[in-house]
Amino acid sequence: MLERLIIENIALIDKLDLELDEGFTVLTGETGAGKSIIIDGLNLVLGGRGSRELITYGEQKCRVEAVFDVSDKPKVIKKLEELGIDSDEGCLTITRELNVSGKSIARVNGVLLPLAGLKPITDMLVDVHGQHEHQSLLDDSNHLKVIDAYMSCKILPILESVNAVYDEYSAVVAKLNAGFISEAERERRIDILKYQINEIESAGLSKNEEADIKEKLNILTNAERISRGLNTASAALSGDGGAVGLLKDAVDELSGIASFSTQYDELFSRLNDIYYEIEDAAYSLRDLKLDADYDPKSIDELETRLDVIDGLKHKYGNDAEEILAFAQKAKAELEQLTGGAALREELERRKKELLIKYRENAERLTNIRKTSAQKLCSLAEEQLKALGMKKAGFGAEFSMIDDEPHRDGSDSVSLLLSANEGEPMKPLSKIASGGELSRIMLALKTVITDADEIPTLIFDEVDTGISGTTANTVGLRMKKIAQKHQVLCVTHLPQIAAFADSHFFVSKHEKGGRTVTSVIRLSDEERPAELARIMGAEDDSGAAVSHAAELIKKAQKAEL
Repeated sequence: MLERLIIENIALIDKLDLELDEGFTVLTGETGAGKSIIIDGLNLVLGGRGSRELITYGEQKCRVEAVFDVSDKPKVIKKLEELGIDSDEGCLTITRELNVSGKSIARVNGVLLPLAGLKPITDMLVDVHGQHEHQSLLDDSNHLKVIDAYMSCKILPILESVNAVYDEYSAVVAKLNAGFISEAERERRIDILKYQINEIESAGLSKNEEADIKEKLNILTNAERISRGLNTASAALSGDGGAVGLLKDAVDELSGIASFSTQYDELFSRLNDIYYEIEDAAYSLRDLKLDADYDPKSIDELETRLDVIDGLKHKYGNDAEEILAFAQKAKAELEQLTGGAALREELERRKKELLIKYRENAERLTNIRKTSAQKLCSLAEEQLKALGMKKAGFGAEFSMIDDEPHRDGSDSVSLLLSANEGEPMKPLSKIASGGELSRIMLALKTVITDADEIPTLIFDEVDTGISGTTANTVGLRMKKIAQKHQVLCVTHLPQIAAFADSHFFVSKHEKGGRTVTSVIRLSDEERPAELARIMGAEDDSGAAVSHAAELIKKAQKAEL
């Protein structure tokens, strides 16, 4: 669950620190007070798009921190381990910073993570349903995502198989289309490839050759300085009065007195070891002196070789490895172009095989999607009836896009609704009202969330277009969902707020010459007054407050 949310410098919020509970939590307040700003901050830390417009005017950056308890979420912990992130005994802290230049930084338990790596984690933790998201149901292209989300654990493996075959099929088609151009163009391309391959292979490149050449050149061009240094060092060690001779004298002298004392013996051993070490170094210096001669011819040869390598790098890659990889790719293309009829025949055969395999996998995908749709629609229909649409019928209509392979399969799906008894099923875009769309989305979210076990659900003003008894039913439904999930809801309806386990009041006021948003947790005694305010009552309306208290009392006793 989401245990804590800290927001700094987002819009009207200068500093907000919310400690959240399990169960059903609501946020209420006047329009424009900043309720949806809190959701914007949460979306940011979950990996959503970061706009500089979010940053409070006059500030350089904004920051959001979310703390989750994931101790009972093994899939999340496994994902963290895959990313090399310590799960910190089940505590997960995500921070996101955004500065005025547009640069964004995300950290998970202190580890920097790109947004592409953040979303797979947060998608397992929180599902945010925005106040306008239900409008997406009007677009049939979104309906397949709803079907796939319900039985994702069964659908995803088949979907991956379909896409793998589709990718291979597309590659074969691309080879057929690109590899067999006009004969004149084909011959020109063959000549170019042969020249490129010959130029690279005749150069005889090796992986570390460039680095070795540069090291040799560095030695040869500094040969005089190296020789002088080696000669001087060698003389200091091996010349008349050098260190080796002096050390030998010292060792010989100590060897004669070593038996008189353990101290003398230890000193003798130390100096004897040093003597042999320095003597060995002296031999190495003598050998190095022999390899340090200045050789203009060798320098010219090495520089010429570097020019060859630089020329190849300019044409084919940044280093020898990339150049050799270019040659391999060119060979593969040349083989394809010179294969002629035999290769084309092989590609055509492979295309037919893949097309059959694709259609088999796509058919399996369609069948399991239809099973998913049937179960989803049946359960969603039950939810709709509980949400006041007693006579609603809900279904899904499948059709094939066309006979060609497509990524994600060949299915096109349209969700259908019959709002009243006796009416035929029609697409949602044709008949659903705003209030019906809100209830349909809530019904679908309820069913899908129970299937995928996302622990935290956020509903941002999804009560658009509903009121009265239906609002009471929606509140009851959210309370029921909160038995298995943590639910946060931004609402304007007292019937929904009455069901909350925790209630936060959002307001704005002036501070230091600017308007800021603040949030307070309402006590049980304070909640009736806030519900009365939502109802439109005057501040001193005792009757409205009593009515609100009774509303809360009934909501808490309602059977789920």
